[in-house]
Amino acid sequence: MAARTGLVVAGAGARGAYEAGALTELLPRMTRTWSRPSVLVGTSAGALNVAALAGLSHLDPADAAAEVVDRWRSVRTDEVVALPSSAVRGAGAYVGDLLGVPAGLRRALGLPDRLTRLLDADRLRPVLDRVVDWDGLHDAVTRGAVDAVGVATTSADTGGTVVFVECGDDTRLPPYDAGRDIRYVRTRLSPEHLLASAAVPVLFSPVHLDPAYLDPADGTDLAGWYLDGGVRMNTPLKPALRLGADRIGVVATTPAVPDRPLRRDTDGAGPEHVPDVYAVAALTLRIVLGADVTEDLRTLRAVNDLVFHGTDTRHQRVGTWFAGPPVDRATELAELAHRVRRTEYGGLRALRNPSLLVLERLVGGAVPAAGAGADRTDHAELLSFLFFDPAFATAAAALGAEHAAGATRPDTAPRRSRARAR
Repeated sequence: MAARTGLVVAGAGARGAYEAGALTELLPRMTRTWSRPSVLVGTSAGALNVAALAGLSHLDPADAAAEVVDRWRSVRTDEVVALPSSAVRGAGAYVGDLLGVPAGLRRALGLPDRLTRLLDADRLRPVLDRVVDWDGLHDAVTRGAVDAVGVATTSADTGGTVVFVECGDDTRLPPYDAGRDIRYVRTRLSPEHLLASAAVPVLFSPVHLDPAYLDPADGTDLAGWYLDGGVRMNTPLKPALRLGADRIGVVATTPAVPDRPLRRDTDGAGPEHVPDVYAVAALTLRIVLGADVTEDLRTLRAVNDLVFHGTDTRHQRVGTWFAGPPVDRATELAELAHRVRRTEYGGLRALRNPSLLVLERLVGGAVPAAGAGADRTDHAELLSFLFFDPAFATAAAALGAEHAAGATRPDTAPRRSRARAR
């Protein structure tokens, strides 16, 4: 079988625009050095990016990536989440839970009978249809321009990773991976799969996928509720390798190595300066989004080194090409969100986007002023994941392209045989 180039794009929320910008640099270079990626796998916003690229396979790689950036620029906050109605309904459901209001009375009042989400993402479906050319994606797989497109989700029933794959007949789905609890399901991808992959726990409701969307290779009934694939696998390197990629490009919004040392309080507040819930949430996001790419890339590079020195004879080297923030520039995307918020929507200009104003309060109120240290970065980091806005998308894409421009060469020279991530 001819060597296949894979592309893995991590989950990132509104930071997906940064990833699209990085792809404008990475995708043409990968194509010139190796070949155009034909195994595309992503999670959440990363899944949206790879699905959009698959639908644009008829375009030159540079033009396809630029088109994805343009589509990100068209997305606004109020198209993704219904605010402030989400806040009202969420608060009503929460108060109903606290007071023990019967479900029937809640329904009579037009309130949810249970608290299943804080934000309403129903408006996202038309956005997905605008960003992804579904007919183009299906055609690309049918004519063999793309070997496989994978969307990583998390099963609410089992807690394991389920990768929904649209692929050609000559692509064999991997068996169940008991070590990493990963199942692969052949399917015809749809907006529902992307909604499930992006259903951030607590913020958005899980998505139910019924048998019409499922075709498990082993006959297992996987109909049920699905949510954000980033819970278990935000950067699905292993699925891309198992689907046949021999060399792989990886795009993420966190560095390939741990992005910062343990911080000490520099404001003189002492131990009583307890991190607030927003700082803890930002830390959790950094861990969830960055841990698996760090560990998987480290494992893959370790295997490559062992193979190179003749210690490991079971595997072959896998070329990896990472595009994302350098470790010394890890906070630039959060700072960018803060600057765009201040310059485009500061003061009375916030009325131009009321949904953004409400959203900002949900993630911790106004970003603290300069000089507030870690708190300012943490609050801005949370905002950057939900800042769906043309101005932010434009600036984030430019930053992604700038960071990716530094990833001039792959880490190792690939060979035709492939190694599997352990």
